[in-house]
Amino acid sequence: MTPPERRPLLILLALLATAVAVVFFAISIDPEIYAPGASRGHLGVGLHLYHDLPRQAQNDLSYRRILRKGYSVVAFALVGLFSAPFLPKRNRIAATTLLVAAYSAAIEVAQKLVLHSPESLLSNAFDIACGAVGGWLGAWVLTLITRFARKPHERPGR
Repeated sequence: MTPPERRPLLILLALLATAVAVVFFAISIDPEIYAPGASRGHLGVGLHLYHDLPRQAQNDLSYRRILRKGYSVVAFALVGLFSAPFLPKRNRIAATTLLVAAYSAAIEVAQKLVLHSPESLLSNAFDIACGAVGGWLGAWVLTLITRFARKPHERPGR
């Protein structure tokens, strides 16, 4: 049972988790904000070898795509960070990883249905893996925060 003094914090975290998840989901299916593969340019910055690669490899290695995947890991980490407190402490990191991966899979399905995303199953699997990594990262950060938030005499190994 949650102590009464922690309930407002948990309510705030629940609201943040919901808001973050809803906002990122809405962004992911809005064609004006996020359209998978809409712009496959390399943002004007090129590698000498970049132009010698086949077109598909150029698309896979574009700076925009790499930045988008990095952004997705950070976004999923936020979802994981705010969701993790509601999962059992014993398996929190694994449960958060799976929860955020499932959320990422739901986004992939929505993108297929709403945006008619041309991404391949391999690309979708990679995006779901980014979600899992982000969920793991968010739960890990929460573990660090809670570990260092404890009083020194309550920390493990002391």
